[in-house]
Amino acid sequence: MHAVRTLRQRLPVLSPAEAIEYVSALVDGDAPARLVAVATKALVQPLNPVLAVKTN
Repeated sequence: MHAVRTLRQRLPVLSPAEAIEYVSALVDGDAPARLVAVATKALVQPLNPVLAVKTN
């Protein structure tokens, strides 16, 4: 339940049922694509293309 609470604090857009579904699916190893997309969009910072450039 701690994981569900933490997820809901970071992703308030998820309903309690969705948070439980997401955490349970992660434990089983097969999270639903729609919930992964929501979590990724909210939690993963976009890559700055300028910082990705490598120069020699």
